[in-house]
Amino acid sequence: MKRILVIALLVLVALSFSAYAGGQQESAGQGEKQASETKDVAFIGLAAHAVRNSWEDLYVKAFNWYSEDIGIRTTWTEAGYDAAAQITQARRMIDMGIDGLIISPWDMEALSTVMEYAKENGVPVICTNTTVNHSYPLMFVGYGAERGARKLGERIVDYLEDKYGEPRGTILEVSAGLGTSEDTVRGGGFHLAVDKYENIEVVTKVANASREEAKTATLNTLRGGTNIDAVFAQNGSMGLGASAGLKEYDDSNPKDVYIATVDAFPDILEEIKAGNIDVGLDQPPAFYNPIAIHYMLKYLEEGESALPDYGDTITAEDLTIRTGKKHLNVDPWAEPIWAPAEIKHMTNYSEKITEDFRWFATDAVFVTEENADSELLWGNFPLPGWK
Repeated sequence: MKRILVIALLVLVALSFSAYAGGQQESAGQGEKQASETKDVAFIGLAAHAVRNSWEDLYVKAFNWYSEDIGIRTTWTEAGYDAAAQITQARRMIDMGIDGLIISPWDMEALSTVMEYAKENGVPVICTNTTVNHSYPLMFVGYGAERGARKLGERIVDYLEDKYGEPRGTILEVSAGLGTSEDTVRGGGFHLAVDKYENIEVVTKVANASREEAKTATLNTLRGGTNIDAVFAQNGSMGLGASAGLKEYDDSNPKDVYIATVDAFPDILEEIKAGNIDVGLDQPPAFYNPIAIHYMLKYLEEGESALPDYGDTITAEDLTIRTGKKHLNVDPWAEPIWAPAEIKHMTNYSEKITEDFRWFATDAVFVTEENADSELLWGNFPLPGWK
């Protein structure tokens, strides 16, 4: 009788963890089945910070698709933008006996505790999409928000130079708010590109990452008599709001203002196709976790020497991610839009990072009217359940 009660209790605990993890049960179940068919197969865990939009959904699905295609065991969790929940989930996966942890940390400082726990238990870690301020991870795989915003700023400078013959004019920066990561990292990257030009004026308006507030901020700027040559939006929602404000104001048109925004979700793509937004930054979520899996497996088999060195440039010829299989009737890795990648120091990623490890700095896609229809853009990927 006691034995039956113990077994029942263990089953209840396992089911509770699956529910708390927000969807790991199916993935873990696939992994256990594969393990029974293949001896000594690697067991990799993914701790995603959330799955609340189509970018994050593709980020996780690509992890599961690629793992299934190559035949490894997996489990995954998502924390709903809750650092405490993510810490608990990651620690539980380590306790489950995973061989390696891939994580997109929601808080770069708070998640340091997971790095310490992984180190104590001998579990290697690779960060993808977002990073942590700790020296333990083997690598971070991602494009880099500061880097992307800087390049968008450089495109705005080029536009102003073409328009006036020199870099001058007025840019409306729509900000998520002082102290937010978007303002600090993305806004910081933008200012690295434009602040060196004394004839460029930047008018910054806080819109709290809201489409409606960005629309209001844009209208108020125009009504105040400011002539806007260009807009930099720290996220796509605010880019849409700025475009809407320019449409509503009688003496302006978004087609006459250069609008650059981080993000390239479906509504942004539609505005780009209509000629209202000029460029959006598209980071390749389908590639981040497969790249991390590739190097995690090599590390588990060969050790530190299997990882690329600082200063290396990794091309599509050096690293093949494509499995040849389709998912949702699309081959998500048909084109290596992540390549080339440079191996940099994480201390070059942001001034907020003081601990160093490898940064696998992928490429990204700058979306314009010419490529806005590509099915490989995450905003066009046929993910069910997202508008």
